Amino acid sequence: MQAAVMPPSVREGWRMARPWPKRSAWPRVAKNGRRSYQVGFYDHDKVERTRSFPTVRHARAWMSDYVTAERRGRNSLRRFLLDLDENDFDAAAARTLADVLELYLQRDAHPRNPEGLAPSTYQRYTSLVNCYLLGKPHRGPGGRKLLPAPYARAVASVPAAHFNRPQAPRVWREQMREAGVPQSTRVRAWRVLSAALSWAAGSQAVPEIQTNGCMLANEPSISRRRSARQGGTGYAPAHTRGPLASWALSPQAVEAIREQILLRVERRDPILAHRDATIVSLQYGLATRNQEVWGLRWSSLAGEFAWVTEVLSCGQLDEWGKTEHSTQRRAAIPGILREDLSEWRAALRRWGHPARDIDFIIPGDLAGADRGKLDIPTGACHLSGRQAKTWGRRCFTPAVKKAAEREKFAHILGATPYALRRGAISLRLRTEDPQIVASECGTSLKMLSDHYSFAIEDLREHALRPADVEWRAARAELTERTAREQTPGIDPATRQRSKLSSWLAAHRRPGQAS
Repeated sequence: MQAAVMPPSVREGWRMARPWPKRSAWPRVAKNGRRSYQVGFYDHDKVERTRSFPTVRHARAWMSDYVTAERRGRNSLRRFLLDLDENDFDAAAARTLADVLELYLQRDAHPRNPEGLAPSTYQRYTSLVNCYLLGKPHRGPGGRKLLPAPYARAVASVPAAHFNRPQAPRVWREQMREAGVPQSTRVRAWRVLSAALSWAAGSQAVPEIQTNGCMLANEPSISRRRSARQGGTGYAPAHTRGPLASWALSPQAVEAIREQILLRVERRDPILAHRDATIVSLQYGLATRNQEVWGLRWSSLAGEFAWVTEVLSCGQLDEWGKTEHSTQRRAAIPGILREDLSEWRAALRRWGHPARDIDFIIPGDLAGADRGKLDIPTGACHLSGRQAKTWGRRCFTPAVKKAAEREKFAHILGATPYALRRGAISLRLRTEDPQIVASECGTSLKMLSDHYSFAIEDLREHALRPADVEWRAARAELTERTAREQTPGIDPATRQRSKLSSWLAAHRRPGQAS
């Protein structure tokens, strides 16, 4: 038998689709002695692929059909490879949900596709699909291996055509609930399945799905049972959002957290405490998402505005953020934030760290030259994926817990860095045009209406003042309170700057000018 056929040549910008036996595996003999015949070919997108056949007769027949389909044109070849011709329609009709999900992840959701998901979102989708829809083994808390859920393996084998109707999604949703899957996880898994079915319904690659069964299964909720209402008397605990104070931080809470971060100067390098306080100010002042803070450079600041052009996603710089308008947007910089950033840049230079326009506002190598990740094209160093992921737990959460010891801020316990963004948006909505807020914060009017309007109602007892004025008043109030509690006659801000200056002077790098 001929060892191999040379790969196809190029003809007018398109590869001649003549399949060839794989040189190193014709036939391929498995450990159990079973033979398979692997054929190499190019698909309709000019990507080299491999297909296996049980006998050489089947392989030759398929290669002949392939050549015939390719000569009819690209669309004919695509239909042939996807088994969409009439003589292969029965095979497509037998496609299971698992096959549809794999197609969705590869052809639509993958970040390499022009309209694919962000890398972090894709990883989350893949994890949900593998765990709750495909029934693959996964790791639980502590890294221990968990067995696949029976309901996940069962739904993966259901014919895809069944998901044109609402019965199959409903059964799967009920099985998850009976298995004790948390409601928040059930909602996320349901969204992933709905997204996959919506793509399949509009794609020629999956002709057996014409409608999204999840959309038909979303019945409107008329009333909730007693045990799910706030203050209900049923046995099941009510699932509520939690205290508003921790979900969307007020200016007073933000300043209390910054105060505790700066007070940690006694147990760590003051430059790191100053960095953490700047991160809080930056995320609150610009109402940015977590991933957007780490991608800001000094060149992003242009007068009274900041441009969000890069994000840190899965440890890599990316021009595409979480949503369509999250990057390439302009956000106004409050006056108090401009002052904080000016002090921070001056502190970096006094410490001997570069603060060029191309450098990141939050450098990743402050704790050591071996920390952070170097951006090769510019030579600037940003936080690594691990640093960004653990910053909230290591630096933000301890400050929240310490601030919550005061009775006034007891309800902020449990706040996360994202609560800074929510609080900033809620504060701006009190006095600014929602359209401008949505545009500068990279979100939509519907999102503001659904998730932030109630926060405005909670703040109506206060006089309406611009966000920058409200923030300055909160800082002034904190400064005054601290001055009363500590030694009279000494300004707390002056005391803190004195500590920082003393430390920087003692740790000034060799050869650095004073």
